[in-house]
Amino acid sequence: MLRASGVDPTEAIQYGEASRYRTFGALVLFTTAMSAAAVLWAVHIATNAPTEVAVGVALLWGFGIFHIDRWLVSTPISRPGPGHRLLLLLPRMAIAVPLGLLVAWFAMLGVAGKEIDQQLDLDRVAATSELSAQVRNQSDLARQREELVAERDGLVSRYEAAVARIDPLQKSFDEECSGMGGSLSKGCGPVAARKGAELDAARNARDLALAAVNQRVPDIDAQIARIDEQLANRVANVTESSERNDGIFARRAALSKVLDRDGEARQLYHLLEIVLIMVDLIPAIAKVVSPVSMLDVAKGIRRQRMREELQSTAAAERASPDIADALIYAATQRAETLREQADLQRALTRSGG
Repeated sequence: MLRASGVDPTEAIQYGEASRYRTFGALVLFTTAMSAAAVLWAVHIATNAPTEVAVGVALLWGFGIFHIDRWLVSTPISRPGPGHRLLLLLPRMAIAVPLGLLVAWFAMLGVAGKEIDQQLDLDRVAATSELSAQVRNQSDLARQREELVAERDGLVSRYEAAVARIDPLQKSFDEECSGMGGSLSKGCGPVAARKGAELDAARNARDLALAAVNQRVPDIDAQIARIDEQLANRVANVTESSERNDGIFARRAALSKVLDRDGEARQLYHLLEIVLIMVDLIPAIAKVVSPVSMLDVAKGIRRQRMREELQSTAAAERASPDIADALIYAATQRAETLREQADLQRALTRSGG
């Protein structure tokens, strides 16, 4: 656990900070496992990738999160005030917030899976119906079909109208001729002759209309059948394409509709976002709110001594043209620094005892 926290175990034990950094190490391992599991789940759901690929991505992500959290909890807080602590928290928040939002989204895709499937079915039916109607009503084939149907209906209507004219003419002729006591050939009269001519013309018109129907309607029906088959194929392609469009973005759109009409589901979604973000920030928050440790103090002193050594070495090099003298001076300063550090460690040990 001490090594997971990123500090030297010997120093942590020496300064009496072992328990604190063991806790930090446990939190680092916990968030690493949580982040890796979340990425594994997200990659598997979002891309439907093979298990080996998802595991590889999750391990790489967990490795990166482990080192980021390890660096964060081992970074000393040397400057007073909340500003320095918040600066340590910012890089971890830049990772935790988008990851928490992403995992909460995928979690809701699983929790509301049944409602999402129902919404997808409704959306698919509506989209398929709309596209099918567009194919049937707006395509060139649809217009050709309308023209053929209109032509066929016109031929049939003309034939039916010609047939309908014959019965009244036949009845009128029969009445006129029977009233004259004979037939047209025996001299039924001029009126009967005129009505007989009209009857013959109507019969000729009927025969012509029937011939047109018999000649043209079968061809029209065959063309309509071919067009219907082509339209059916287009509708089938549209339906098939709408059914295949059932990926992650379609499920995300369906989830938005489910959340819009279900207030409790939306509250659960926001709660998941908050919880997942906070879980990912546990090591960072623990480090930021914890008091300054003796390890942080010792690291600050070492950094200060190192800066002073560098400054003294640079000053010696500028003051003496002899490089050997400068090196001797720097070594002397280094020995004094080591003695001061030893005195500090003894003082800390006595104060701890």
